[in-house]
Amino acid sequence: MNQLNAYFSLKNKVALVTGAARGIALHIACALSTAGARLAILDVREQEGQVVAWLLGSTQGRARFWSLDVSDRNAVRRVMGAVEGHFGRIDILVNSAGIDADNPSAQGLSLAQWEKAMSANVNGSILCSKHVIAAMERAGGGSIVNVLSLCALEDERHEAADHAAKAALRMANMNAMRYAARNIRVNTIHPGFSRPPAQVEALRKQGDLTQRLVDLAEVQMLTGRGSATDVAAGILYLASDASRFVSGTELVIEAGYGCR
Repeated sequence: MNQLNAYFSLKNKVALVTGAARGIALHIACALSTAGARLAILDVREQEGQVVAWLLGSTQGRARFWSLDVSDRNAVRRVMGAVEGHFGRIDILVNSAGIDADNPSAQGLSLAQWEKAMSANVNGSILCSKHVIAAMERAGGGSIVNVLSLCALEDERHEAADHAAKAALRMANMNAMRYAARNIRVNTIHPGFSRPPAQVEALRKQGDLTQRLVDLAEVQMLTGRGSATDVAAGILYLASDASRFVSGTELVIEAGYGCR
């Protein structure tokens, strides 16, 4: 049992979580902190991000907030350097920042909507990964986890640009092959409906919220309600040494929705 606990321990590790001021990413940050990691909270929401860092131990040096728009390449480079300078290393990157744009169909999709979705959901993760690799090499290796969604795997009639952006990020696993020799693992996680505010609001825009929740419950294989904690547990596995022999994989957490 002690050996099993050691596999999941993140003691002496430093983790960066983008978009961690709220939603699923907030739960991810909490899980990594509980496992022993020191946390860099990265988000554009400064007030909320500062609160999260305080709750996770900023006064004890366990966490710190940096304001960051992941689509700003200069800001990403600057903040990644600042995080390594502050904590002395970077071991884990969770790319979970993104947006849910209002783009119901290809016909009604504007170029501005398309570019906004790609900038936040694709460019941001690629930039963060690009600028964290060298720090991970100096630390002796690391783990990068890209948080996508079922949108990357299945077609829906809603939010065409978001689905395309999420699917585009599946190419990030090419980094798993490129950096394996440097002991850097790259994996992807696809959460289903786990009820963070952004997902609930997206469903609300699609019509009767209650009916949409019923529809989702009917097509998932497992009964019960999923939560952001289920997703955070998957992230902890991929970030820790419990998955030391896992890279280039895609973990789907959606109660068997894809088997329908």
